[in-house]
Amino acid sequence: MSTIIRTRSPFFIRTPEETSVDLSYFQIQIAILSGNYAATLPECGRTFTETITLNKKPINSEDSVTVDISQIVNNYFQQNYQQQALSQPYRRIQSLWVTVTTKPYKADGTAITTGTSIIYLAQEGYNKFSEGVNYTIEPNAMLTANYIQYNNGSAIEIPVNVEAVSSVDFKSGNTTISTQSVSDTTSTFTKILYVDLTTSSNITSIVITYSGSNTRTIIVERVDECKYPVFTCKFLNRWGAYQSVNFFKKSTESLETQKENYNRSIFNAAFKYRTRGGDGGVDNPCENFFTYNTYSANEHSNKTYNTNGTETLELNTGFVSEQMNETFKELIVSEYVYLTDSSNNTYPVNLKDSSLTYKTALNDKMINYTMSFEKSFKLINNVR
Repeated sequence: MSTIIRTRSPFFIRTPEETSVDLSYFQIQIAILSGNYAATLPECGRTFTETITLNKKPINSEDSVTVDISQIVNNYFQQNYQQQALSQPYRRIQSLWVTVTTKPYKADGTAITTGTSIIYLAQEGYNKFSEGVNYTIEPNAMLTANYIQYNNGSAIEIPVNVEAVSSVDFKSGNTTISTQSVSDTTSTFTKILYVDLTTSSNITSIVITYSGSNTRTIIVERVDECKYPVFTCKFLNRWGAYQSVNFFKKSTESLETQKENYNRSIFNAAFKYRTRGGDGGVDNPCENFFTYNTYSANEHSNKTYNTNGTETLELNTGFVSEQMNETFKELIVSEYVYLTDSSNNTYPVNLKDSSLTYKTALNDKMINYTMSFEKSFKLINNVR
């Protein structure tokens, strides 16, 4: 199973010790690959490769060096919750292979040894402070909470780690409605697999089988919303996978405009005009008249320019379980958020809320979250 680098948190590489008296510096080569690791050509499944080389001198007579590589790798992700066509060049979505090769060198540039290489799997997730340095625990279902909701009539979807999970069972009570097998691949495109099911049955739980015969149960709540349009929010969670949250209740849409103004002169010192002739009302080219020191009351003296607008949506979840608090915590710190409306239009948004008060059944009885989302583009197209 691959060691995972979560690139929103530091990940430190420590080179092997080198005791040669000729040691001058270490070369750290970071090779980043999208697609099939075993492939050698783009047409065989390798769609993106990049190599970064660093040289670092040991300090204080040390025999090795430490380098944080997470920010370097993170720069090469191109996130999109929609899986792009395999034929699209330079696909870099959700997972990347990272090979780190370290080699000691003499001052004249001669390698002391052949060096060592380690392969990692990178995903744009993060670790918590309490988890310490280089926390690399492998998830099964790539969700933190063991509780999800879904909209009746829509697909239920969960992301799973294909290196750990072997099957996913969708259950209604004690009855298994569907079993989906999961198998590992060498491609970064499918290291995170989105297992989904659309059914008229009332799914109450999802059982994930992983690492042999271990199981994890996720409680599922079906919501029948017949009054309000439902918005589905997809966001990149702490594990580097896209997770869905539904907003079932009242939604309010607003438009905030941005504009600039300046005062301009509409004064005319001399204005030339022509009269209309009496024979059919045609212009008389032979007559010119002038008026002086005037202006039109129909012109803008205070002129507006660079006007545009940003649309904002305020959404309500409806009543949710306290077990989903962790889900909303991950949503508010996510850097990639999308909304899909009831007409199935999907667009990128930014969460305007900068704080979240955790709600509990003890303190709040019925838990409802209200969040504001700002569309991450202007109303008037200004992409150049």
